[in-house]
Amino acid sequence: MATGILAGQVLWVFGITLVGVWGATQWTASALDYQARLAEPWFSAFGTPIYYPWRLFQWWYLYNPYAPNVFLRGGAIAASGGLISAAVAIAASVWRARQSKLVTTYGSARWASRDEIARAEPGIGR
Repeated sequence: MATGILAGQVLWVFGITLVGVWGATQWTASALDYQARLAEPWFSAFGTPIYYPWRLFQWWYLYNPYAPNVFLRGGAIAASGGLISAAVAIAASVWRARQSKLVTTYGSARWASRDEIARAEPGIGR
């Protein structure tokens, strides 16, 4: 359906936003040298602590006075994920709008153009 909500499009937008926030959280943790005050990680992968995506915002509230530049950059990384997901949403909506011109729900019959008539039967329609 050309005008309905597509679950795939929504999942892409949420996924890109999540990856942006999570990447910002991991970057911030790395910039802060994975200090113990950042709390226990969710899990470790290849020796690297992996934190919940929303931890960035908790740390920002608690520790911004101690490392404002780190949190500004982490916030910019998180915001870029949101901007990229907005661009993907707009591009997908434009693509879907262009596809609606190709809808043949009620059939695809139409009147032939002069060029189509001329190609079909040379000498007629000119």
